[in-house]
Amino acid sequence: MKIQIILLIIVTSVLVLQCKHDTLPLPNIPEDEPRIVGDEYIQLNHKFDRASGYDFDAPGDIYLGADNFLYIADTGNDRIVMLDLGGGIMGYSQFIPHPEAITQNDSLALLIVNKTNKVYKIDLFKHDHHIDQAPVEVVFEQSSEPTRQFTGISVHNGFEYYVTVVDSTVSPVLSQIYDFYGNNVWKGPLPLYANGSGLFSALIPTGITSLREQYLDISSRENTLGFIFCQSGSYPEANLFNYYKVQFITTVLFEGQEVLAPKTDLSGTPEEEYLYYYDKFYLPEDVALDYGGNIFVVDAGSPDGVRLPGFYRFGPTGQQQQAVVGFGSGDYQFKNPKGIAVTRNTDNQTVYISDTGNNRILQFKLSRDL
Repeated sequence: MKIQIILLIIVTSVLVLQCKHDTLPLPNIPEDEPRIVGDEYIQLNHKFDRASGYDFDAPGDIYLGADNFLYIADTGNDRIVMLDLGGGIMGYSQFIPHPEAITQNDSLALLIVNKTNKVYKIDLFKHDHHIDQAPVEVVFEQSSEPTRQFTGISVHNGFEYYVTVVDSTVSPVLSQIYDFYGNNVWKGPLPLYANGSGLFSALIPTGITSLREQYLDISSRENTLGFIFCQSGSYPEANLFNYYKVQFITTVLFEGQEVLAPKTDLSGTPEEEYLYYYDKFYLPEDVALDYGGNIFVVDAGSPDGVRLPGFYRFGPTGQQQQAVVGFGSGDYQFKNPKGIAVTRNTDNQTVYISDTGNNRILQFKLSRDL
């Protein structure tokens, strides 16, 4: 009953937000040239690509752990690659089929999903961080639902975790976020609306980041249920669309209980400069956070390059601060990027992009930090 009441309040606020989108203008076609907005991000010369001795094959997610190692879901090579922050290869995991998304719990174990109905674990602590020696374990399998696809994963409250879920065999489509206990027992789906067009609705979710990531390793505030998730927001087969392709889900107190609710104040004027602008993203794939509460989003763009791929940085109020977008294989250009990670300290910060279609990892810094 409590959840139903709070959801009624949420629906009212969301409807107010949605009214202005009843009549939508035609989308602007981005210019063809790479475009850098605001204080410039500078691409660092050291690319983690084949020319530099790396052999990534369609790398997907990239995750910066509390142990200050980078973990790459090297999807085409069926493994997780462990790097130091400078790109030094620390090791390769044992075989894991087509890993797509990574997170890490408070005991430094990696949890991984791969668009199947399974959750995998690599216990690094138990094996002294020798990732090549740590077995890949299946710690959850939804055997009753073999067609479920787990697309994203993020730890909250230290050991519990969320998983984004899609199943196109369910009519019209199943789009949910599962919640798990720290012992890998399934709690069930979160109370988001399925296939809705507004906030607090899931439609083909692609990734998720717990608000724990903002406070990781510096504050007890990491114990929060809040998260940010991204989604394609489009399922033309059933004429379903959601204008909020990146959604910030916070918590409110209701009768002394912490419950989930959408954060509704991430828009402003001009609308196109804010996180909640309906036409900001084409296919957002991943989200990252830093200690300052800045929100980083990587957008895969459209396959034809008309909607440009790249990454965006938004302040805590949702206002866009910087963007680097461009289609291709050169500098400041991307092809179907799927992962983003940032060093959480805002001073001299590095942004890492998993440039999937170009089989490489790129690094960026703000010009004022150089």
